[in-house]
Amino acid sequence: MLVLGTRKTWTNSKQSIFIALIIVKLELGVSYVKKSDTKTIVLYALFVALVFLLGLTPIGYIYLPIAAIITVHIPVIIGADIFGVKGGALLGFFFGLTSLIQCFMAPDAVAAIVLGTSTGFGLYNILLIVTILFLPRILVGVFSALIYKAVAKKDKHRYFALALSGFVGSMTNTVFLLGGLYVLAFTQTAEAFGVAGGALLGAMLGIVAINGLLEAGAAVVLTTAVGKALIIYRERGMD
Repeated sequence: MLVLGTRKTWTNSKQSIFIALIIVKLELGVSYVKKSDTKTIVLYALFVALVFLLGLTPIGYIYLPIAAIITVHIPVIIGADIFGVKGGALLGFFFGLTSLIQCFMAPDAVAAIVLGTSTGFGLYNILLIVTILFLPRILVGVFSALIYKAVAKKDKHRYFALALSGFVGSMTNTVFLLGGLYVLAFTQTAEAFGVAGGALLGAMLGIVAINGLLEAGAAVVLTTAVGKALIIYRERGMD
């Protein structure tokens, strides 16, 4: 996604990983993680920790001359491919949680919109937090898992299934986040972009064409490479 403001460095990554591990420990009773499968639990905990690490530190951002690409959605996509819809949705929730934390730690234009910095905080802002910060991220996990499951049935080596889930998951984050801003916070978003209301759609389509496709391309490459390696590892019994 386009970074609309400057994000400060959050250096305490060890604390974020520790928090992630505690959260996963509290989630061990859910159906998609077998209590007896310690290795699966550990692997899932590592995915959650990675989401926190990428979401709360500069490691999760690749700055290019024309755009800033995020990578925090990639462990959500890969995790969804491995753990399924429920596992992907929970990883997406943690992705959304890191976005909310960043709104307080390193506020940018999106943070100002969803938190009502200039208008005051109310029920409307709670709606924005849910629909803009959390819903797109949760849907990343859900859609990625569904796409992978559907395509993998006919894709023996799963390369295409992984690549397609990476593309769909990445574009889901971009489209639903920008769509939420456009539908629910049109005026504030136009001001943040510095454009007249009528030009907002064009500006957003520009972001999709540049940032969105660059992020999707990165997601396709990383999801295919890392996802395939992890799937082989798990199929061999994680020895």
